[in-house]
Amino acid sequence: MQHVNPSFNIQATEIDFEKAQLFIEAGPMGFSLVVLGTDKCFKAVVIYPFSAGASETEIAEELKKICSSENLLKKQYSRSHIFWAFAESILVPAELMNADRNLNMLNLVFGDAKLGIIHSDFLYRHNLHHVYRLPEAVIEIFSSALPVATQTHVFSALVNVDMPEGNHLFAVFYSNSLTIMLCKEGKLQVIQNFMYTHTDDCVFHLLNVCKGFEVKPDSVVLHINGMIDEQSGLYDSVYKYFLNTAFDEFPEGYLYDDEIKNHPPHFFSHLFALASCV
Repeated sequence: MQHVNPSFNIQATEIDFEKAQLFIEAGPMGFSLVVLGTDKCFKAVVIYPFSAGASETEIAEELKKICSSENLLKKQYSRSHIFWAFAESILVPAELMNADRNLNMLNLVFGDAKLGIIHSDFLYRHNLHHVYRLPEAVIEIFSSALPVATQTHVFSALVNVDMPEGNHLFAVFYSNSLTIMLCKEGKLQVIQNFMYTHTDDCVFHLLNVCKGFEVKPDSVVLHINGMIDEQSGLYDSVYKYFLNTAFDEFPEGYLYDDEIKNHPPHFFSHLFALASCV
């Protein structure tokens, strides 16, 4: 994999790093970070997208390069948080949770070709356990680069959004994948990441999730986050089937550097929302 330069690199001119907090999202789709100052103002956004189809070894190598070269990772922060975005994860009802069976459950769903370290988060609002697998090489990289950072999965954070009444699809678009969360009649149904190559793949995954949980697309509000432009062919394809769409705004209760506000809020909204989850 060739080295990837950041697609966005926004930094305020003055940041008090020792009092700021660092939030990181890392997975097969890429690496992103945001910096939150003590004045509750987001001061920086940096996004490195990865190429589709990279192996775990290539992903680990790319993350290692970023950790060694990204200047914002060399600063001292008051707190640092890592949100993993690897797709091998399942939701397990609390009454069925058994740590000894976690490996078998993951292998049943995703196969046993990949090795890794199994983690789990308890989602108390839903009485569910989120069980997921992380590449050992990636964990080692960040254990060295950010040894005191808190760690969780980005799915474990996303499911803590307020679940409105009715049917809602929350979608985060990356350069090579799509995360979908479905809430049916105010209750969490599924959250999963799907790889895609063409725009039709995104539409298929969105429709297939609705079909799998017996939700009609015209009854759903589709909340859009991430790298999708309202004037793009991707959005046009999605809008043919989902007429009730809403581009997410910046989370309330925070301030944003002027340069950040020069971009569509939904590009970074899901990254900023991570701050409210810790």
